[in-house]
Amino acid sequence: MQEQIDVLIIGGEVLTQNLQHERIQNGAVAVKEGKIVAVGSREDLQARFQAKEIVDATGKVILPGLVNAHTHAAMTIFRGIADDITLEPWLQTIWPLELKFANDVNVALGSEMAFAEMIRGGTTTAADMYWHYQAATDVAKKVGFRLFNGIGAIDILDNESKESLEYRTREYIETYQEDELIRPCVQVHATYTVSRETLLLVKKLAQEYGVVFVTHASESRAELQDVLEKTGKTPIHYLEELGMLGRQTLLAHGVHLDDEEIQILAKQKVSIAHCPSSNMKLGSGIARVADLLAAGVNVAIGTDGCASNNDLDMWEEMHLTALIQKGVRHDPTVLPAEQVLYMATMGGAIALNLDDRIGSLEAGKQADLIIMDFDSLHLTPVYDVVSHLVYAAKASDVEATMINGRWMMREKRLITIDEAQVKDAVRQLVEKMKAEVQD
Repeated sequence: MQEQIDVLIIGGEVLTQNLQHERIQNGAVAVKEGKIVAVGSREDLQARFQAKEIVDATGKVILPGLVNAHTHAAMTIFRGIADDITLEPWLQTIWPLELKFANDVNVALGSEMAFAEMIRGGTTTAADMYWHYQAATDVAKKVGFRLFNGIGAIDILDNESKESLEYRTREYIETYQEDELIRPCVQVHATYTVSRETLLLVKKLAQEYGVVFVTHASESRAELQDVLEKTGKTPIHYLEELGMLGRQTLLAHGVHLDDEEIQILAKQKVSIAHCPSSNMKLGSGIARVADLLAAGVNVAIGTDGCASNNDLDMWEEMHLTALIQKGVRHDPTVLPAEQVLYMATMGGAIALNLDDRIGSLEAGKQADLIIMDFDSLHLTPVYDVVSHLVYAAKASDVEATMINGRWMMREKRLITIDEAQVKDAVRQLVEKMKAEVQD
């Protein structure tokens, strides 16, 4: 007797992204109550299951949803507002604008547009760090997007007491620690923007609740100099001294690392969120991704925010990740396509401590998956689908996106977000922002 399920996706090539990197030609994925119940051949799964909905993906590719390991979602409202300057002047331009315009309403709007953009591009999970974290969280819940989020402490712009920060952090973690879509974490902006006391508080909370600690680290040379002057150590050595490096530590950027620091990160099993577009656009430098991976460091991929990228396209980030390392190493064998795709799926899941739930298509995991349409000029002909995904695919090639067993996009049409309405609202907001800035 056939088992009743919700969705059965049949045909096409299934890229499981499991430990064996198994690919299944003419494969199938069975989904029930938000989870994957089976992955296998089309013939086998059609014999085993009777589905409410059958999706024919013949000629297409089915793979796990992408994991954006570092972004500032609501910065879509500042897209392109401070281009062609280095990180420190960029921050001095952005921070006053954020203090004036990044309120609950605007952050909710900017986040919704970000989630729409990411869903369109096949990203099913994002690690966010921004003001008004609750507004972004509420929108993620409303539209069905998987979000990794927390309170981003930044002492130099915020006079909040440690007692208040601790209370809010505890409240957020306890509210969402069992949530099916939201994964809480603890975050600080960077070692140069928070005090030692704040770092130690965050460390205590991370350890008590067993959640991931996130911060920007070693992003620019100016940051290294600043932290050296304040602490006598580089950001990595300072965090090591405080006991804040470990399996549940995620460092964004990690551009300027020496050999000793890379070995420290490997030994402590720290993850790095690599953001190539942002690193290059701000002139921060080129991260030693190949060396990090060779040392055994888990490297995930992120877009950073739209004010320093300027989009949320993980396909572009994968493309750049591979090509830049080949160029700087003068070695075309460095970072092969399969490894880069792993970084954007399982690598991201590991970094967010979600690898037991997402990152691969395996029975028991959440049904976060995408279907790629290969019927386009730039994907024709096809010799190897993984190679195409990293070197040729675009966000517009994503045909369908599912998160937690729920379709977010079908036939390139968003289901849970009114795209036209969101774009119109953002345009109206930007006109108001322009008028206020000019005044």
